[in-house]
Amino acid sequence: MDKDKRPAGVNGEVANWHCGVAKNKDMINWIRVSDIKRYNTKGEEIGYDAAPCVKSFDGQIYLFYQRVYQPIGQNVIWLAKSKDGVTFTNVFDEPIFIPKADWCIHRAIDPEVYRVKDKMVMMFATRENPTKKIQQIGMAEAPYGSDYGPDKWKELSIDGPIFKPEMAWEKQCIEAPTVVEVDGIYYFFYAGDYNHGGQQIGLATSTDGYHFTRVNYFPDAPGLFFPLGPTGSWNAAESGHPGVFKDKDDRVYLFYQGKASGKKTADPYLLSVLKLNFE
Repeated sequence: MDKDKRPAGVNGEVANWHCGVAKNKDMINWIRVSDIKRYNTKGEEIGYDAAPCVKSFDGQIYLFYQRVYQPIGQNVIWLAKSKDGVTFTNVFDEPIFIPKADWCIHRAIDPEVYRVKDKMVMMFATRENPTKKIQQIGMAEAPYGSDYGPDKWKELSIDGPIFKPEMAWEKQCIEAPTVVEVDGIYYFFYAGDYNHGGQQIGLATSTDGYHFTRVNYFPDAPGLFFPLGPTGSWNAAESGHPGVFKDKDDRVYLFYQGKASGKKTADPYLLSVLKLNFE
């Protein structure tokens, strides 16, 4: 996009962001439908959004997503609704959540929203203050059944992140949180390390949906769940940005991206899926 036509705060990378929609019958063979079409409350088409968290509950299809909020020049969390899963209209023409805690900058990306009893809990990724180099996870909650507007979200991670990179394999980044509840246990999958840096998938669990502990499948790498592929494979350089999905039959799938080379200009990102077994 011509930089002279971009709104303030929208850089070259953000100007190329689009959210797509695909459909399938078996979770393996997907057919592209279109880009997500999104409008403000005035019916005007808008864009420059990413990291869609689409949830269907109470007869509504909700889209929690990140987009630049021009007054502060940062990506924050917005909300839209849809009847068909393709065309979405903003519920509010302002962000629904901007972190205010002193430990982080006023930025929130990669929203993940899930229900815990009478609350909707939101995880988000943000950068620590003041270096802006370390990506960490914050948390907020809103009453379940509310309009999930800006006045409904209570920031919970006021004193510090709920999860931050502490293991060697996570390096300086934890992002892309995604959560599923199975038999009373909340499974929190996440991306450790930045894109193009050897990102891998981690896992932590919780019994209350708020406090999470890393699994220990790899004794020398606590938290690691799904590592890079072997040398020469399609995901040898990255297995990252997980997205967990529970089907209507309670089967659970973990979608993720991978690439063969760590260079930004080299191999494209590809998508794959794991069927998860919790027995």
